[in-house]
Amino acid sequence: MAEFEIHSDLAANRLYIRLVGFFREAEVGPVMDGLNAELDKLKPDFDIVMDISKFKPSSPKAAEALRIGGEMVKNRGRRRAVRVTGGIVAGFLQFKRLLSGVFEEDESVRYATSIVEADAILDNW
Repeated sequence: MAEFEIHSDLAANRLYIRLVGFFREAEVGPVMDGLNAELDKLKPDFDIVMDISKFKPSSPKAAEALRIGGEMVKNRGRRRAVRVTGGIVAGFLQFKRLLSGVFEEDESVRYATSIVEADAILDNW
């Protein structure tokens, strides 16, 4: 069973997303609803910390929905992103592949092994 957590730090204008497990199509709707609600709270040029350290490759339809979520984040004004991978390769590679057409791998995306490290990266960027 998949789990997720989405919340914002409004003072830092930062969005936090944590995805855990294998997402099926039916489990993506609440993720998208939560994402949309948090994006409404943030100002443009927000930063994002995305913890995919326990994310597992998802079903094709769920993967497509997650890609659409990436587009939502981009269209709402994401500035910089740090992806927490924790050294897990399979979920990271799928996530990178999902977002390859949405976000170019450039200076606005970095990687960390923990949330603490991700926050430090953004604080010192």
